[in-house]
Amino acid sequence: MKPKVILLIYGSGGHKAQMERLLNKMDRQNAEIKIDFIAITETGASIEHHLVLENFEQPPFRNKYFSAAHFFKLPQKYFNFLQCFFRIRKNYQVVSVISTGPGLAIPFSMLFKMLKSKIIFIETWSRFETQSYAGKVMYRLADRFYIQNRSQEKFYPKAIYSGLL
Repeated sequence: MKPKVILLIYGSGGHKAQMERLLNKMDRQNAEIKIDFIAITETGASIEHHLVLENFEQPPFRNKYFSAAHFFKLPQKYFNFLQCFFRIRKNYQVVSVISTGPGLAIPFSMLFKMLKSKIIFIETWSRFETQSYAGKVMYRLADRFYIQNRSQEKFYPKAIYSGLL
């Protein structure tokens, strides 16, 4: 029987900081819950935390600053993505996916949603007057969508206000 886990997906910078805060909050409550976590992160953004069994690093799919070199790296990125997905599926039963962004969360969330995992997305705390790319997509995909700033309610009327992590 494969271990049941919650999959965390986050990027670098603020996404990582938010996930670290979330993990620390979960750590205090995990004594009762007894569930483990695995993580998919952007390359170089892994969090070393005793609740996280394994980290899978992925290069970001989207390049904000397009270059021709990025185009030639796409096949390798998709190969890494599929390899990561099948390895997780083989070794773990993902009951839920929690993401603080970025767009890396979208393809993984779509696949795990098809496998009946619950999807939770937390829109970044740095958004006040605009939506993130990941937020726009994940709002339609997530089972629960949280915002950390009330000004985001105009973009995501059915979101749950959680306050800052």
